[in-house]
Amino acid sequence: MKKDSGILPMVFDSIRENIVVVDAENYKILHANRSFLETYGISLEESRKKSCYEVTHGNDKPCREPGEECPVRQAAETGRVVKCVHIHKDISGGSRISRIAAYPIRESDGRILRVVEISEDITEQARMQEEIQKKSDFLDNILKNSPDGIVGNDSTGHIFLFNEGAERIFGYKASEAIGKRRVSDLYPPGGAREVKEFIYAEGFGGRGRLQDFETKIVTSAGKLIPIRLSCELLHEGGLEIGTIGFFHDISGRLALQNHLEESEEKFRTLFETASDAILSIDENGVILMANRAAKDVFEYPGQQIVGLDVRRLLGSGQEGTWEVLAGYASRSEAGKYVESSAVSSSGRKIPFHISVSESAIGGKRFYTAFMRDVSQIKAYEEDLQILANTDSLTRLYNRRQLYPMMMKDLDRAVRKKIPFSVLLIDIDHFKKFNDKYGHAGGDLLLVYFADKLRSALRQMDSAFRIGGEEFVVLLPETTGEAAMVPAERFRQLIAGSRFSMPPEGRPVSFTVSVGIAGHRNGDTLDDVIRHADLAMYAAKSGGRNRVVNFDHLAKPETP
Repeated sequence: MKKDSGILPMVFDSIRENIVVVDAENYKILHANRSFLETYGISLEESRKKSCYEVTHGNDKPCREPGEECPVRQAAETGRVVKCVHIHKDISGGSRISRIAAYPIRESDGRILRVVEISEDITEQARMQEEIQKKSDFLDNILKNSPDGIVGNDSTGHIFLFNEGAERIFGYKASEAIGKRRVSDLYPPGGAREVKEFIYAEGFGGRGRLQDFETKIVTSAGKLIPIRLSCELLHEGGLEIGTIGFFHDISGRLALQNHLEESEEKFRTLFETASDAILSIDENGVILMANRAAKDVFEYPGQQIVGLDVRRLLGSGQEGTWEVLAGYASRSEAGKYVESSAVSSSGRKIPFHISVSESAIGGKRFYTAFMRDVSQIKAYEEDLQILANTDSLTRLYNRRQLYPMMMKDLDRAVRKKIPFSVLLIDIDHFKKFNDKYGHAGGDLLLVYFADKLRSALRQMDSAFRIGGEEFVVLLPETTGEAAMVPAERFRQLIAGSRFSMPPEGRPVSFTVSVGIAGHRNGDTLDDVIRHADLAMYAAKSGGRNRVVNFDHLAKPETP
């Protein structure tokens, strides 16, 4: 071994397997045959400068990983032949699976100074075995885990294959079916014959095979189950030797399909009978579907509303409303709605409460808009607002509205020095009128008076009923002195009018007493009302049917 000449190197070089002689202490290569050197692309001289693990693994130390311990080290330490499989790197850097046998060489004194390692390339063999195992495992997994029943039968119809899926579908154990039953036992009477006729026809996948053929099978309990069958004839040496069939239970699918049809019918009924307008809208705002209520409220017959941009329904001045609604939907703000208006095809403006939900199908967003017509609600709200703010008998503003409306004029008077005045009007001898004609007659007089008052006022003026027969008129932008003119005109109007008292229509006359108070610097609202009240009582005390200005009552301050 110390020289390259001799019989041993010649023998080594003629062997197809890789052979390398390694120093048992430092793992240096002492000799290697031609096959080893060619495999790793190294010369004999270069190899003798390297350790075996440097050449075969490209490592800087012996292999110690579990499952890949160094066979040279093990052979040297145990003194026994060590066999294993390692993955080496060949000249191209690729993986090379090697079956290795390491033989310890004992010296005459019993020491082990060298180890001969013989390795055989089994890469292709290992890959073939792995491929065969994969295919075998794959087939086993199909048979074991397939939800379909897989049944094989020979040319006489006897079952030789019956997987777990078949057990679940048919209710037989494999041991009860294989070799003991014919495939015809799995069908209702005439079913096997029908399958055989179609497998030899061209209509379902071509002659010799069936694909997605729907039929029925019978379970061990005698129950009929709808299935989808795919099967193919098996041949060997040109002869038909049997059939392999895949049975897929579609009873669940059919039940689901029936349920889906029922659900769709219910949805369609709810959709079409809903009192709210419902729109299905794509991510661009185009209307895809609308129910009957939507078509009616927006006045688009048939399918005319389909294909319109929903922004068109929202009308001008509503730019951005759809984007706000879509934003609420994307944030899943349940119950969130926007109060907005929309426009029908005739241009009629309709108030709505609008809520939108979002869904995603195939990566695209879709929206469902629920639009409740609140026209009646708005009308009721307006009526309630009128009832809350006005006197139910005369339809004039009530006492509750007096101070808020006067406050606006007071604010303008303080900030901008714009004057305003108040008339406090009382119907003269109203109690006597009530006593004579009753409360019903008194109410008729109050309504008549209110109508006359409304007709005498400017558009900017406001009238209030603050008591039984007491009324206040707010005159913006009017001084106390200037208020004398409309006050006197109204007094004369009432004094000269005749009220026809039902049922006979007898003409009745009445008069009013009017007190005037203009806002003066520093006055509060209470001051203005109190001054008008004092002026009105002065009119009463002066004989009634007259107008008195508080400014004329006030005494000048003593210097």
